[in-house]
Amino acid sequence: MHTIALCDLDDTLFFTGRKLDEALRAGTATLDRTGEPHSFHSRTQAHLLGTLLRGATLVPVTGRDREAFERVVMSFESWAVLDHGATVLRPGGQPDRAWTLVMRETLEDQAEALRLAAQAAQHISDLMHLDCTVRLHEASGLPMMVVVKHPYALQNSLDAMSQQWALWRQEAGIDLRYFANGNNLTVIARGVSKEAAAAYVLEQLREEHDGEELVTLGLGDSLADVPFMNLCDFALTPGNSQLMRAVLENELEQR
Repeated sequence: MHTIALCDLDDTLFFTGRKLDEALRAGTATLDRTGEPHSFHSRTQAHLLGTLLRGATLVPVTGRDREAFERVVMSFESWAVLDHGATVLRPGGQPDRAWTLVMRETLEDQAEALRLAAQAAQHISDLMHLDCTVRLHEASGLPMMVVVKHPYALQNSLDAMSQQWALWRQEAGIDLRYFANGNNLTVIARGVSKEAAAAYVLEQLREEHDGEELVTLGLGDSLADVPFMNLCDFALTPGNSQLMRAVLENELEQR
């Protein structure tokens, strides 16, 4: 039996320096654009990563784009899911052609809506003096998502942006998927998801391991990770993650 681990990266296998005290850092995980250390493994994260690398096929499932993924210090030898699912890399690092064609068709249909969403977010920030940053991200040369942040993670500004941006999308009839995690407010093209890309990769891996029984693990920290984690036999999330907080803060009915 072979183990496949589908694993989110940020806040699952490592934390930024802002979130992890220097005394708790076991090693550098990512570099910034200048080549300086930016994110770090805790000792428990480093141990978990080593265990997975020794005993499983590790497939990163991340929102990072190709450039940010290449600044992750560790190397991955199998498949990889990037751009929240808009990009799938084959072993060796080349984009999977079949998945790229599917995503290009999906993104072409929603490119204008994403451009308008970025313009609206910038207008809201300027008009209300929220001081948010707005970035339109691309995949395969096409708009894929809009991410709004605040440079100091000011919650009042983020809350106001979230409310007004949602109102604008409703009034404009813009049907994009929305999610929030920490300092990130994101709208993304419908049809782009970690879940869909992870399901595609699992299908390829099952073909590669034809006849061999597989056990699958899903690792992630956020509510946005839950759908791809649910594809797996077992799910693992860090303590005090967004996912764990959501479970503990809500009175969930037991059935």
